[in-house]
Amino acid sequence: MNSAMRHKLPATTIGVIMCFSAYATFSIQDAVMKWFVTDFSVAELLFWRSLTSILVCLALGGAAIIKQALSSKILLPLIWRSIIAALAWFFYYLSARELSLAQMTTLYYSAPIIVVLLAVALLKEQPTKRQWAATAIGFIGVIIASKPEATNQYLSIFYALFSAFLWAYTYILLRKLSGKSSILVQMLLANVVTTLMTGATLPWTFTSIDATTISVMVLTGVIGALGQYFLFSSFEYADASTLAPIEYSGLIWAFLFSYFIWGNQPGYFLIIGAMFIALSGFLSITVNKQTSTTAKPKKGKLA
Repeated sequence: MNSAMRHKLPATTIGVIMCFSAYATFSIQDAVMKWFVTDFSVAELLFWRSLTSILVCLALGGAAIIKQALSSKILLPLIWRSIIAALAWFFYYLSARELSLAQMTTLYYSAPIIVVLLAVALLKEQPTKRQWAATAIGFIGVIIASKPEATNQYLSIFYALFSAFLWAYTYILLRKLSGKSSILVQMLLANVVTTLMTGATLPWTFTSIDATTISVMVLTGVIGALGQYFLFSSFEYADASTLAPIEYSGLIWAFLFSYFIWGNQPGYFLIIGAMFIALSGFLSITVNKQTSTTAKPKKGKLA
């Protein structure tokens, strides 16, 4: 997004656009990871993804980005956030071994509800009635579209729900740290921590990978880095409770990929649920336009 467009659009609208972009790219990443998780360990897949993202950060920021990260005044809080995020990704993809893409996505999308609650408790934010309504409508849409069925895979369900809680917590930490460190620094530290954590397990989890698989994982890492960039940027322009309903757009992408990759036919539940999700996003954008007239735009740091 160029600087001219940033001056034309309200800050919160920019945040919404970036958040939509983040979950579109994350959905591509999820589809690839879901495909490979049955043959390779979750730690191994996350290792390749994070290592590639580190290289992307270094390509964009050079050696200076390393110095900025090490000299950051909030280095320890950033590391803590990175640890929580790494665990959230790990448990989410661990649930993909037994749950279908629809099941794991449904359970994961309890996160936005938790975000709003944590934003109230930890950030003292005061969501408007429309923001509460948008979040609730989006969650209803998720349930309808996914049409969750009974399952005996209780441990995998726990993994997905636990990842949702951890991811909601990282949202709050991102909001508390936004504006205090550059986006590239946050991305670099997040992926370094994930690489170190997963790399430590490779002696026990490593699986032989051919050149084609490595190429796909490297591409996935680039996509994941782009998604992280959009996500971190969105928090520079909008608050956590405003962005929470936008996360539901990822469900639409998940079902689209399920159809084109695994051949799952969309049904009436998906169509009705998508309408609820679209309404959720519409309400969120409407609130953004109203609040942007009274709130002073926040400038995001891009390096």
